[in-house]
Amino acid sequence: MLTVISDQNILNWIVFLPMIGMVLCLAAPNAKAVKIVGIGTTFLTFLLSLRLFPPFWNHLFGSAYGTAESIHFGFARDWISIGKFNIEYRVGLDGLSFPMVILTTLTSFLAAIASWNFEDWRVNKGIRGYFALFLLLETGMLGTFVALDFFLFYIFWEVMLLPMYFLIGVWGGPRKEYAAIKFFLYTFLGSVLILIALLAMYFKASDVGVHTFNLIDYATNPAIHQIFNAESTQFLRWNFGLAMFVMLFIGFAVKVPVFPFHTWLPDAHVEAPTPISMILAGVLLKLGGYGLLRICYPIFPAAGHTAAYALALLGLINIIYGALCAMAQTDFKRLVAYSSVSHMGYVLLGIAIMTDTGFQGAMFQMLAHGISSPMCFFLVGVIYDRAHHREINKFGGVWLSMPVYGSLATLGFFASLGLPGLCGFIGEIWVLLGAFNAPFPWAKPVAIVAAFGVVLTAGYILWLIQRVYLGKEKAEYSGFPDASAREVFVLSIMGALAIFMGVLPMFTFRLMNGTLDNIVKLFNS
Repeated sequence: MLTVISDQNILNWIVFLPMIGMVLCLAAPNAKAVKIVGIGTTFLTFLLSLRLFPPFWNHLFGSAYGTAESIHFGFARDWISIGKFNIEYRVGLDGLSFPMVILTTLTSFLAAIASWNFEDWRVNKGIRGYFALFLLLETGMLGTFVALDFFLFYIFWEVMLLPMYFLIGVWGGPRKEYAAIKFFLYTFLGSVLILIALLAMYFKASDVGVHTFNLIDYATNPAIHQIFNAESTQFLRWNFGLAMFVMLFIGFAVKVPVFPFHTWLPDAHVEAPTPISMILAGVLLKLGGYGLLRICYPIFPAAGHTAAYALALLGLINIIYGALCAMAQTDFKRLVAYSSVSHMGYVLLGIAIMTDTGFQGAMFQMLAHGISSPMCFFLVGVIYDRAHHREINKFGGVWLSMPVYGSLATLGFFASLGLPGLCGFIGEIWVLLGAFNAPFPWAKPVAIVAAFGVVLTAGYILWLIQRVYLGKEKAEYSGFPDASAREVFVLSIMGALAIFMGVLPMFTFRLMNGTLDNIVKLFNS
């Protein structure tokens, strides 16, 4: 059983501080005050999240990780008890959720800064509503990452849905309603399947006298684990474990997104405002991979083995198909959106092979993509604010007109490309190494084909840089102002993290490997 240590309220403050800021935004007297409150709230939330580091310091700097089987900053209280239903407010932090919380608070802060030029957007109204929904979205994301009760996890999962729907549907581009409805329908379909699995798992655990939604108990309690994964346990004439795994996988795959559930993503990104695209790419896509690692594989490892080939194949399709689609795009933002489909394919492939190296690579890829992809979307937003179009073929020589911006853009897109020394390289190579060594007969052929995704990525990124940033300076762009101090600040932080994770990846691995090793041990127990 996992040990819960450090019973404190700090996670509650981190999760609900944005909601306090939401109320203050609604009460602020003018637009400038709303912006200050919104940005200040995200900054305070980020600072507070840095206080979560102490339990991880020893492991971070190479000392023995004596608390690998611990949940840090655990907080649990009875919440809803009706009859046999026992729902708890239970939150905690481990090596799986801690990096995601830091990524969420940092990305939210940077996206809030990116929202400062609100008055320059197509819709110069509703700024209170925008920042209120933005902060509510941050609460939903943080709550999902720290929830250890499945019911609570689902509540926070649903909290994210409506803010994102309105942030796209109200403040988006010309086809914003279409993109928002498409996002809502896809995500809602996945949520319904997660809800069915949640209820089925609760009632099945009740058969052995355990009335709980506790995710840690589901993964480690021998009686629950046995009945969930037994061949004789049925759900609508399906093997119970496999049925639950498939429903949960579809629910999480929509968020990743996995082919064929990916089609909402390019439309949502193209229509969403730049800060919301940063949140969508940097955090929301990671929730799908996090759900697989937190719920599907620790609780249903047997089903994971059964579905391994199918999931690896889907990951491979994501990698190759996403890269080919990106190569065919002429819209700058849509190209970056399809690149996310390709990059997240490595996450699914790493998880599907069910090895420690694969899990490490998948988790690192999620974090690396959480840095490089928001950076790329912000880079698109910077040039769109000046040119008011995103047609790649109309650009050219932008680096000569905007040298600071061009230099930071090259860094960001090289990080997305997977250049050695930058964050994108480590996760992809770790996944490929894990696939080559996976104990499946099909793993090596899949790894070989997946490696061609790296070549395709280099192709469309280098072609993009050549068409947009290099070449002869065009007269219509010669007067564009270079990146402002605000824009340089946002890009520099993400660029520095891309270099840090690429040059010193061991620090990122040390934060998460203890928890990932525990998940792998569940497969072999």
